Amino acid sequence: MDVTVVTPESKAWEGEADLVVARSPEGEFGIMRGHIPFLAALVPGVVAVVSGDSREEFFVPGGFLEASGPADDYHVIVLADGAEPAGEIDASQAREKLDEARRRRDQDDDDDAAETELRVAAARADVASRS
Repeated sequence: MDVTVVTPESKAWEGEADLVVARSPEGEFGIMRGHIPFLAALVPGVVAVVSGDSREEFFVPGGFLEASGPADDYHVIVLADGAEPAGEIDASQAREKLDEARRRRDQDDDDDAAETELRVAAARADVASRS
């Protein structure tokens, strides 16, 4: 199936894949060719694109995944707020950003933007610690 991972700035990945794994607010899910048409919001975490023995993983802070099409022209489009290869995240930098996000959130408990920033920073630091 055709898979494209795009951000507002660029196309992060494009190619053929056997499986796409991502996480929505309801939990982790996988998409293979012929899956029923599907649309999901994405939460901060990894989007994995698997093709044979190859696996590409991207950290996305959020976005949407759309999958549809007939079996012979099935496609998956990940519209992400951002996408960076999971293996390229600097763990110490990710921890620093997490600490900064915690300080900002602690300064103003009612700030939704600070809470969102904290969730993204925590997910990114978690991904960096596993890579």
